[in-house]
Amino acid sequence: MTGKRSIRHLRIGIFALMGGILFAAFDRCGYMIQNYGSIWIVSDNPWHRTIFHRIALRVPAFALAVLLCFLAADALRRRAEQRPPEGVRLARRAGRLVRAAGERTAALWAFYFASFLPAFLGGYPGLFAADAPNQIGWTFSGWLTAHHPLLHTGFLCAVFSAARTLGLSDNTAAAACTLIQMALLAWIFAQISRFLKRERAAGWLRAGTALFLALAPVHGMMAIYTTKDTLFSGVLVLCLMQIWRMCVRPETYFDGWRHTMVAGAAFILLLLLRNNGFHTLLVCIPFLLFCLRKYWRKLAVLGAMLVLVYGFYNGPLLTLLGAEPGNGREAYSIVMQTLGRTYAAGGDIRPEEMDVIRPVMDEETLALYTPGLSDPIKNYFHTDAFEENKAEFLKTWLKIGWRNKKIYVDAFLNTTLGFWYPEVGGEYLEFVCFDIQKEDPNYPHVQMEPVSDTLNRYYTAVGTEAAFRRIPAVRELLSMGTYLWLLALAALYALYRREYGRLLWTLPLWSYTATCLLGPGALLRYGYPLMLAAPVVLYAMLRRDP
Repeated sequence: MTGKRSIRHLRIGIFALMGGILFAAFDRCGYMIQNYGSIWIVSDNPWHRTIFHRIALRVPAFALAVLLCFLAADALRRRAEQRPPEGVRLARRAGRLVRAAGERTAALWAFYFASFLPAFLGGYPGLFAADAPNQIGWTFSGWLTAHHPLLHTGFLCAVFSAARTLGLSDNTAAAACTLIQMALLAWIFAQISRFLKRERAAGWLRAGTALFLALAPVHGMMAIYTTKDTLFSGVLVLCLMQIWRMCVRPETYFDGWRHTMVAGAAFILLLLLRNNGFHTLLVCIPFLLFCLRKYWRKLAVLGAMLVLVYGFYNGPLLTLLGAEPGNGREAYSIVMQTLGRTYAAGGDIRPEEMDVIRPVMDEETLALYTPGLSDPIKNYFHTDAFEENKAEFLKTWLKIGWRNKKIYVDAFLNTTLGFWYPEVGGEYLEFVCFDIQKEDPNYPHVQMEPVSDTLNRYYTAVGTEAAFRRIPAVRELLSMGTYLWLLALAALYALYRREYGRLLWTLPLWSYTATCLLGPGALLRYGYPLMLAAPVVLYAMLRRDP
């Protein structure tokens, strides 16, 4: 018994140390990137001389924090396993009867929909920004492109077309889009709460989830933000819950085809709402097939269905609709950023290598390098030239990177900073409407007309001004990096507990995050799935063994 306890203590110590190293690296690299733009700055202070000194100095504090988190999680699990006294059980039953009425789907939907109304009233007719104006303007001008998901573009255009046919204003059309999106997201929030109830999550987690989803202003802002990322984030969490159920209770889940078809519908909707939705799920299928190989036939059907839908979407459907395929340059942001930073920093790029790069990105384009966003370079990236000479270009990129390793690392960390550093001080979510191409009638012309100036000032302070960053704890609660840390902590805890199957339950979040790290920048709308999935991740971490 003593030997087992010693091994357990050694194991928890090893994983706490691993977590300490990981989070200390996140913290110090993020600090250096934010303040100096590079992690390779050398200090005169011997304690902080290099990035490795800085990380090592903070490992003990972070290791202790991880250890305390592990011990707290163990304590919460033990508490959940203890049978309470009879009087407490009777009180809990009475409390459950009272809560039951408030946890019906309709009541939950109304509760969450009402929680979005302050943002809607403060930003009427909604945050009509990001890609939405172009999606409508391009399509109404006769150019349909799969650069943005056709399903989302079709939804926006259908609402605006109907409103204009009825003689309604573009503001009214935008409000209709926003209200429909609010209704759908409120239903997804209700499903999250219902999931926790059905899985018998702890009362504090269920109550905390309701408060988090209803009161954290980011959810209200995303609910009225007419971008594909809002519904995509919700559907990703629905997919996560489906994978949870098929892994925890496979005998029940795969009894018949009903649950498999529900999962298939959710998975297909995910790939239709974002172009990287397919890749998010594709990574998961082999692991599901291996871990649930007893049910491989139904999983194979599910995977084949995804591949067929994806192939039809990117082939016959585009031809049928006369839509132009998306530009492949979206996947090469890190290539652009690393080369751009190397050129701008005067790195070692040889003339013969520049001859390979120039047809794709000339010197003027490389000089547009911006540390946190690839769009300035991406907009002038010649995809056709890249595709013609892709192998040689990527080989040259790797050769340049081998000689400029530190610059490449800095470029990657600068572009992805917001995803993994909670103290980031950069972009949040502008509480605005975009009215572009004002003279073109094909484009939507939406103006923000807040019903409440007080609410408008509040959400502008949170979103556009990011004033919350001056408030400790709130700053971390609303930062994307916090939720990646939570995901990493949950993974470490599962490894420490030897609960390797739990890693599969959160795999979609990891695969989605990987696609984001290859994207053009760290924007809140890209990281929102991790924030929305936080209650499910916490439950997966703290769930007692059956």
